[in-house]
Amino acid sequence: MISLQHKNIVIIYMLYFGDMVSLSPFLEILRREAVGSKITLVIDARFQEAVRYNPCIDTIIPVDRKKMGVSATWKLGKEIGKTHPDILMVLHGTTRTFLMAKAMKAKVWVGETGNPLGRFFIDDEILVERRDCHAAEKYVKVLEHLGVSNLVHHGMQMYTCPAWEEGAKAFFAAEGVKPGDRLAGFSVGSSTAEKNWSAEKYGEVADHFARLGYRPVFFGVPGEMPLIEKALAHMKRRDEAIVAAGKLSMGEFIAAASWCAVAFTNDSGPMYVFDSRKVPVIAMFGPSNAKLHHPLGEKSCALATTDMPRTQDHVNHTIRDRSYTPIDAISAGDAIRAGEWALGMISDERYEGHLAFVEGNRHSG
Repeated sequence: MISLQHKNIVIIYMLYFGDMVSLSPFLEILRREAVGSKITLVIDARFQEAVRYNPCIDTIIPVDRKKMGVSATWKLGKEIGKTHPDILMVLHGTTRTFLMAKAMKAKVWVGETGNPLGRFFIDDEILVERRDCHAAEKYVKVLEHLGVSNLVHHGMQMYTCPAWEEGAKAFFAAEGVKPGDRLAGFSVGSSTAEKNWSAEKYGEVADHFARLGYRPVFFGVPGEMPLIEKALAHMKRRDEAIVAAGKLSMGEFIAAASWCAVAFTNDSGPMYVFDSRKVPVIAMFGPSNAKLHHPLGEKSCALATTDMPRTQDHVNHTIRDRSYTPIDAISAGDAIRAGEWALGMISDERYEGHLAFVEGNRHSG
């Protein structure tokens, strides 16, 4: 057990957009426990908007991982070390984080080593990348390991600013969205093709909810436009759809997400964004483990093709080994029914536990 109060605490966590969202419960608990402490977060510069206005962080240090070599990594560690960190938490260990941590010379270094040599220097090696709980909870368990007993939190949370809110408002106004209009959000891409549900099925779902009075909004990055075009081509009510992909900054997307009454996504960062903004989200899972990554909202649910054990290896290994049922085993009807449940149109106990298996082998978890 270590005291977190009145300390200079540095956290290294240079992962991806969705990971930054799943870190928010950890940050909420740490902020509450670390009375009088300064909390600094070292992150990948590409995803700093995900945490820029999080009140649980005092300082953000963005890192351009693609341009930062060994020398620059060591130099940054020494620069942070000049602030005299009392506690360094490494939540994702790599050779880069090992070098940075070693150069920093914090009084106490806990978390992952990132390198076999790190075991000779770290004060408390903690297994962070565990697979016996939800992704957001594995970080919370680090604090439990350090002696924190009050682990209550409010789930995943994201914060915006007036400029982002105004940007989202202006975008929707330009698209003819009026007060009282109902929107359904769609994010059809992900980091891996095998994690992408059929764009045509997204179009079918969008058409269904358009008929029910929910204007479809397709979010994403410019590179996802071919998938969005496929979805739109499968819609009879294409003229009612709004294409937001490439037209909003990351921060404006976070703000715009909360305009939606329901959302449909793959296992991706936008899934967690909608969930963190208290929007019911129906997420499609194929090769990735829905038990570890499903959305947490009260009316959110993951539809999974394969009931994988919690100890599933990395998703890339699952894809390599083809040890899963392809994501397109989820039908458009499955997603439509889950969406109607999320909106309170129907009752269905299958979705109450945030997770529903629609097809595939049954393994013990």
